[in-house]
Amino acid sequence: MKTIDELKASLREKADRLGELSEVRELNDAQKAEVAQLEREYKTVSRQLEVAIREAQAAALAKPAPKKTAAESLREILKDARGASREIVLGTGENGDVRSSGAIALDIKDMIPTLNEGLGLPKGATLVSGVIGDEVWPVSLDDAEIEEVGETAALSDQDLTFANIKPTSARAGLSIVVSNTAIDNAEFDLLGFIQQKFTLALKKYLAKKLYSQAQWTGAVKGPFSGMTKSGDITIGANAFKEILVAIAGFTAKGYDADQVCLVLDAATEAELKATPKATGQGGFVIEGGKCAGYDYVVSHYINTTLNSAGKLVPTADRYIGIGLFNYEAIQQHGQVRFGIDNVSKAVQTKNVTALVLNTAFSMTDLSKKQTTNGTKNETTQAFALYKVVEPEANEG
Repeated sequence: MKTIDELKASLREKADRLGELSEVRELNDAQKAEVAQLEREYKTVSRQLEVAIREAQAAALAKPAPKKTAAESLREILKDARGASREIVLGTGENGDVRSSGAIALDIKDMIPTLNEGLGLPKGATLVSGVIGDEVWPVSLDDAEIEEVGETAALSDQDLTFANIKPTSARAGLSIVVSNTAIDNAEFDLLGFIQQKFTLALKKYLAKKLYSQAQWTGAVKGPFSGMTKSGDITIGANAFKEILVAIAGFTAKGYDADQVCLVLDAATEAELKATPKATGQGGFVIEGGKCAGYDYVVSHYINTTLNSAGKLVPTADRYIGIGLFNYEAIQQHGQVRFGIDNVSKAVQTKNVTALVLNTAFSMTDLSKKQTTNGTKNETTQAFALYKVVEPEANEG
């Protein structure tokens, strides 16, 4: 079956030829026969074109309207929210819970996209969203050993003991206001604006919790929170060796050192890029995107702590954090509630709409309370902190 465009082209071709023949003063027998044939074909193609157009119109009426994107739906919600506050509950999938507001089912990734990417998370660390209830990890190492026995001797029964580790979550949220004039502006990408704000806020929140030495009073604490240093690393002729020795400490505990990731500040990174591996040998401590051959991330939060007023401030010294971040479980718990308020007096007097996001996060160090080399742990085993020191004046 020819398309509508093809049928129209065929009609134009036949009409043009008939027009040419109509200008001939006296047609011969062959031309008369051609005219008769063209007229028959013209009628046939015309009928085919009519049928094709009707079928296309019927198909267009039967075709469902294209599904709105999350951005389009959210903009409509905000514009239609005049006169009534409402709450959108962001679910963990396409069938997210929607309250009686009649709002849309948004996934958390519609508001905070690419949760696992672009947030500066180190190798091995991921953010799991939509965790329901309190997840429990059965963690146990070195509880069972292979026995070498005689051909018919009985094997000894070995009991596996598990230390259940439960995450402790804490409420986390963000409230921003958007001008109603901006919402009314069709050219204003409101969802993009909100995503940018929420994504940047989440990035900062996770980074400072994950890397900072701050002794947080809340439930969400990273592995370096309140940590005492394990030793010093001198940025000098022995820096390469000292970093490798520090990493070897994890191997001695039974961990896979290939999973190690270091945390440096930008100044330390710059120094190690210019620090030779060894005197008289080629290569530098940081080269090819690796630090002493291991992955690393750069974050100034590794050199931060809390002051007496509870504010995040720089530490007096610089530090290097070392760890296996696959043992740090970062989770967003349950639903994410996204509230809209443009009717209360507080927002009406400012001609704004308040957008409030509420959820819960947790960070859990799985290396705590597990069994490592036959010993039950009470403190982290997968992370360590080293102070950066300058070499002595006579070194090297």
